[in-house]
Amino acid sequence: MSPDHPHYLRYREELHYAFFEQKLSRIEIHELLGLMTCEHWNAGIYKSNAAVKSQIHFIINGRVKAFQIHPLSGKAHTLFMGTKGDVFDVMNILDDEQHDLSWETIDSLELLNLPVAQLRLCLQRFPNMNMCFLKYLGKQMRLLEHEVTDIALYNTLTRLSNLLLNHINPNTQQLELIDNLPNDEIASLIGTTRAVVNRQIQVLKKCGAIRVKRKHIYVANRKLLQAFAEEKRGSEQ
Repeated sequence: MSPDHPHYLRYREELHYAFFEQKLSRIEIHELLGLMTCEHWNAGIYKSNAAVKSQIHFIINGRVKAFQIHPLSGKAHTLFMGTKGDVFDVMNILDDEQHDLSWETIDSLELLNLPVAQLRLCLQRFPNMNMCFLKYLGKQMRLLEHEVTDIALYNTLTRLSNLLLNHINPNTQQLELIDNLPNDEIASLIGTTRAVVNRQIQVLKKCGAIRVKRKHIYVANRKLLQAFAEEKRGSEQ
């Protein structure tokens, strides 16, 4: 992408502020953008990991999920939900092994794509950029660690409560990344079924912890929801 691209300045600002805790320099951003191409994916598009393996995708707008499906039962589990400011698939940076994932766009996606081989060369040349990616990889690994712990150790009411707490805007009390997702998608995020999620949402509604209106969930009583998240009031499912 050259500096005369119509969206070059916008993409430069997105890379400078959105993706990393430690800001990239203008030289580093210019280097990355020079190697990138922009792309748009429509909502509801499925892709295998083989289709994205050779490139890293920087999300400018929209949401995408990474999931796995059991080949016999058809049961799905969502491992990653990405939105503006996220990068996928970061595992491709580390090795060339096949990553058994599928991808589905929740909304229309605006992406910046960068070949993995080119990114690896940039990481060798720019220590600051390398540190930025290491921090991002560490953040993603911690999220997976928390997810595995939740599924292995806690009941579904606790997992649902934690999911809601982790994705609310403290000012509006409204969900963001998982806002307006159907209940089967929420179930896939916490390793259960739609029927169980439906029951647990009703539990949280009846006690006054949340409100539900037109597929949007609002946190009505954060302290009460926190109590469920800490298993002070949950029951095994």
